Amino acid sequence: MSGTSADGIDAVIVNFEKKLTILGHAYKKFPIPFSKEIISLNKPSQNEIVHSHIVANKISKLTADLINKLLSKLSLHSDQIKAIGFHGCTIRHQPENFMSIQLGNAHLLAKLTGIKVISDFRNADIASKGQGAPLIPLFHNFLLKCSKKNKAIFLNLGGFANITVISANEITGYDCGPGNIYLDYWINKHKHKRYDDRGKWAKSGQIIKALLQKLLNDPYFKKKGPKSIGRDYFNEQWLLRNKPGQYIANDVQRTLLELTAEVCANQINKYKLINDLYICGGGTQNDLLIKRLKEKIVDKNIFFTKHLNVDPQLIEPAGFAWLAKQYINNQKLSYQKITGSNKANIIGIAYSA
Repeated sequence: MSGTSADGIDAVIVNFEKKLTILGHAYKKFPIPFSKEIISLNKPSQNEIVHSHIVANKISKLTADLINKLLSKLSLHSDQIKAIGFHGCTIRHQPENFMSIQLGNAHLLAKLTGIKVISDFRNADIASKGQGAPLIPLFHNFLLKCSKKNKAIFLNLGGFANITVISANEITGYDCGPGNIYLDYWINKHKHKRYDDRGKWAKSGQIIKALLQKLLNDPYFKKKGPKSIGRDYFNEQWLLRNKPGQYIANDVQRTLLELTAEVCANQINKYKLINDLYICGGGTQNDLLIKRLKEKIVDKNIFFTKHLNVDPQLIEPAGFAWLAKQYINNQKLSYQKITGSNKANIIGIAYSA
């Protein structure tokens, strides 16, 4: 998995024979220039089609190298792996135009690892008039059933923040809005750092109430699900048109953190009859963000997903392993209540080794 932040690749090897067991994990950090190269492809540019294929090949080579090193570390052979679930880096997400593009050459990855690859998870759902995202809510439900529970909320704090709501009768989920995307962008712009470690820089600033209110007034936050979002909408231009440069930089960072906390808490607080909340994603490393969420969220028992035996950083890569398994088992998945699709689908496409 390489998320919206485009900062690197997480790989996990998962055994599903009796229960979910993560056998091993590896991470490859992208060099900052390569991260910027991926992010630059989120908007039109000269010769972007060729450029995107070159970047996709590089992502696949880096992913193959990471997987092969992880197999070697665990003394496993490619023949012992059923499949790789490979999401790729999203550079366009426009379900209204029946498209979502993830960078990654699945054919190349299969040949470099000698393992079947399952990829292109979103577009079957989009073709069925769904949003194509989020896809991990059904995996969240699987985790909950493993713990013999039947209702909970999950909050994923990635580049974008999304929630899963599981009750006894149905599973829903949608993107809340920006997660880490603007926090990472702003500190990179002003401090040349990848992310705000533990939220320390944001902690040094003050909330700019006028700016926060302008940001919260965006119509996306008032829109009901199913809904999904990407850099097509929440991008650099979205932030800059609110003229954050007129304020002190660390005050803007603090305000952007408050934006993420507010939009997430507002959604979670709607579900008064569900008591347990599990948080995952890179945002769990931001102490100030977690503190503000705990202060804003009402009447919930708040845990990290470690409570369900999966590290918060590994939920999404493990989730795509689970989705690959569903494809291998020819299992149709029902996302109607999550993405708004009009039918259950087998999601993904297989690429032979």
